[in-house]
Amino acid sequence: MQGISLIQWLFKRRLGRESRRALAELTSTAQHEQKALAEELARLGEPTGAIQLGTTEWGQSLRLPAKEIANHSLIVGASGSGKSFLALSLICQLLDQLTVSPDISFGILDAKGELYERALSYVYAFLYRLKPTEREHFKKRLVTIDFASPESITPYNILAQQRHLADEIMVANRIDTISEQFSGLSEMSVRMKMILKYFLLLMTEFKLPVPMFEKLCSDPVLLEALVERTSNLQVKDYFRYRFDDESKTTLLALRQRMESLFVSESVRLSLSATTAPDFTALQDNGSIILINTAGRNISRGVSQLLQNLLLSDLKQSVFRRTNPKQKGVWFLDEAQEIYKSKVNKEHMVDLLTMARSFGSYFSLITQSLTSAVRDADVLNSILTNVRWLVMLRSTLRDAELIAPAIALTGRLAKPQHNPFEPAKMMTESEELKARLKEITRLQDRTAYCWLKAFADKAMKIQTPLVLLPHELAGCTEGALQEFMREERIGQGLSKDEVKQIVSKRQQEVRRLVRPAAPQARPDTNEEARKPGKGTLVNALEATYAKKRGKK
Repeated sequence: MQGISLIQWLFKRRLGRESRRALAELTSTAQHEQKALAEELARLGEPTGAIQLGTTEWGQSLRLPAKEIANHSLIVGASGSGKSFLALSLICQLLDQLTVSPDISFGILDAKGELYERALSYVYAFLYRLKPTEREHFKKRLVTIDFASPESITPYNILAQQRHLADEIMVANRIDTISEQFSGLSEMSVRMKMILKYFLLLMTEFKLPVPMFEKLCSDPVLLEALVERTSNLQVKDYFRYRFDDESKTTLLALRQRMESLFVSESVRLSLSATTAPDFTALQDNGSIILINTAGRNISRGVSQLLQNLLLSDLKQSVFRRTNPKQKGVWFLDEAQEIYKSKVNKEHMVDLLTMARSFGSYFSLITQSLTSAVRDADVLNSILTNVRWLVMLRSTLRDAELIAPAIALTGRLAKPQHNPFEPAKMMTESEELKARLKEITRLQDRTAYCWLKAFADKAMKIQTPLVLLPHELAGCTEGALQEFMREERIGQGLSKDEVKQIVSKRQQEVRRLVRPAAPQARPDTNEEARKPGKGTLVNALEATYAKKRGKK
């Protein structure tokens, strides 16, 4: 023991000197890295129209050119941590830059409705500040699709024929998307999918919207007339020779599933229209597209179905774009809901991998990515393709997404259990674990930002404050509310207009099929009216009526 004490006494000065030198080197290295990063941030923020992501710990504004903001990105944060307000800040700044960078537009796909409603208020605030002529010009670029709105209905016929897609492929895609909404005991059988396929192919040919599926099932005269006129021999063969052999129970179960999708009147009217948005043209023309699939009268399952249908259409539209110079970024709120679907995972992998070549980009906004994406390959695809990432207060598992970018100092002391315990430094693995644990306790609007394309380390930032809409507009709250009531945007139709379109289309179908309807003998009609006789549809109706009568 005396020998150890002697050695410690002899080398005490040297140990102290070497320790101070090592700490000085670490401090100098950290200062050098911060200086280099600060210079890079200053360079990035130079262009006119740069957009602010936040403010660094050392007080420097973190700004990126609009063309860098319009890239694949990821915003992760627990509820209330500030991720929606960060997205709103970016949206407001993109609106302000439209005069500087008219070749950058954006869209929102919201499965909860909160981001859509707030973004709509800020769009109105932006319109309020414009001159009347500028306002009318900008309104032509605005497209709103709100499935919850009972007043403004956006036509969205999911069976509308697409120029660059064969009907068979389009129908197969729709069936895959629809069937994913039913699981467990409600899962669609292979037989149900086959029946639905032939019905949808027939309806697509005659430009009938999907809510008319129930009408076709309950109107044998209309069904037989359309079958008589169809030019699709495969469809004609099925209904002539195989349809009557289908199980009544299977068809009834399919009808019940399809009926559940059209409970909301606003959704039914939107799907009952004759046209659908051309997302390819809208993106190529630089439109601002706001989409909401949630509402009080829309079930969670239907909201997810609409989101899935829209994502499928967006994917098809992106890969048909012809103007990649017109960049567009899509803000996908509640992105964890998207990744719960197997089909959507495949869509997102394709979009994140290839969409940038067509000028379209996606910003994933999510409460928790790792809870929805358990597939390591899919998760790696996301992390590989995003250009920048903002991590607000999150779970430890989500915080580990930026573990490779956490700067380690080697100077973080271990906690002392008593005041007399000598200070010890954490190892790198211990320090990393401590830094990641800090993320689970971050205050609102405090985040780690990782500019993957420009820096190998993440920096702690404070995200920007967002003014209230009326403050941004420069008026009172009441004045903005009055402006929002008077100013119509979005290019939607009224409920009465859509009902007139539906009624007119039904009349056209009746006139179209009447000459082709077969003239049945009186005794045949009498037989068809008897329960269990005639066509399968009549027997089905009789069975359904009996079940309702028992209830």
